[in-house]
Amino acid sequence: MSAAPQEVAYEALVFAGMCLAAAGMLLYALLKWLNGDIELQLPRWRRVIFVAGFLAVIFQAALFIMSWRQNVSDYVSFGGWARLVLPSFLLAASCSIAGRGPSRWWLLSVSVLLFVLCFFIVLSA
Repeated sequence: MSAAPQEVAYEALVFAGMCLAAAGMLLYALLKWLNGDIELQLPRWRRVIFVAGFLAVIFQAALFIMSWRQNVSDYVSFGGWARLVLPSFLLAASCSIAGRGPSRWWLLSVSVLLFVLCFFIVLSA
């Protein structure tokens, strides 16, 4: 067996693992927030910003899922998708820090991981 198919299989396995890790971290952050961190006493503005951070990370996940449907040869739609990756990451990362407790670190981690995955997709085009 040649080395090329094994290398492709290894890369696909790493990519699938990163995708599953991102989904798992997002669900875990949501569960941590709903089970304990939501009861923490935070000022109203911090709660609103943290919820906006959750929504921004969910938007990042939607962008990542949309990347599977993008046609790379259609540069206009791919460029529109690629221009949304960095602003959504900056919004999600900055808003997730406003929270308190372990859910903010999980949310920040999944935001960074989704940004890295989307960044590699942009580079591969």
